[in-house]
Amino acid sequence: MRLRVMKYGLMAVGVALLIIAGASAGTSPTAAAPLAAITSTEPPTLTPVVATSTATPARPPTRTPRPKTGFADPAITKAVNVSEARIGDEVVFTIIATNLGTITADDVFVTDPIPDYLDVIEATTTRGDVSSSGRTVFINIGHIAPGEEIRIHIRARVNERAQPPGGRNSVSITTSSPGDNPANNSSEVTFAIVAAGTPTATLGPTTTATATPVTPITLPPTGAAEQASNRISLVALLGLIALGLSLAIRGKARG
Repeated sequence: MRLRVMKYGLMAVGVALLIIAGASAGTSPTAAAPLAAITSTEPPTLTPVVATSTATPARPPTRTPRPKTGFADPAITKAVNVSEARIGDEVVFTIIATNLGTITADDVFVTDPIPDYLDVIEATTTRGDVSSSGRTVFINIGHIAPGEEIRIHIRARVNERAQPPGGRNSVSITTSSPGDNPANNSSEVTFAIVAAGTPTATLGPTTTATATPVTPITLPPTGAAEQASNRISLVALLGLIALGLSLAIRGKARG
C-alpha cells in the first residue's frame, strides 16, 4: 500500500514539474520595468542682476610710434628641372632673385659658377645684364624693389666629364644696401649623374592581398534569458527523476 502511494505521489509530482517547466519555457523573461521618471518642478525664473560701475576706466598712456629703419634683404633660390641626367642630356636651372626687405636693394649681383661637366647653351633674365667669364655666369640686376622677383634661366648640356653618382650647382647674390641677411644669399641644387646605358629604376610588381572570409561566431546566451533557461531545465529534470522513481516503484511492486 505504501509503495502504491509513493508511486502515485512521485508520478503526480513529476507530471506537475514537467507542466511547470513547459509553461515557463513558453513565456519569455520579462525585462525589469524602467524606473519612473522623476518629475521636478521648474525653478523660478531669476532675473540676472547686471553689475554697474560708475568708475571712469583709465586710459592707456599715448605712445608715439617710433619710425622703423628700412632695410634691404635680397634673397635667391635655385631649382633644376631633372632629378637625374646622362651625358648629352639638357639641364635647365631656374633662379629667382627677390627682395624680402622693406626698401629697394641696390647693386644686386648674381653669380653662378657652372661646373666643368656642364656646357652653357643659353642664359636669360627678366631684367638685368647677363655676362660670363670662363665657366661663370654673371647677372647684373641693378636694383630690386621689395617683393619684386627676377627670374633667370640657364640651359646647359651634360658633357663627357660628368661622372656618377651626382652633381651639384650653386648660385649666390650680393648687394651694397645695408640690412642684408646672409642666410638667404645662396642656393644649391643637386641631381644624379647616370652612366650611359643604365636603365631607369622601376618599381617592383604590385602585390594584391586576398581577403580571407571570416566565419561568424555565435556567442551563448547571457543574462536573464540564460538564468530562466537554466531554471526550466532544472524543473524538467526533477520531473523526469520523479517519474523515473515512480516507474521504479511500480516495477518493484509488481515483482
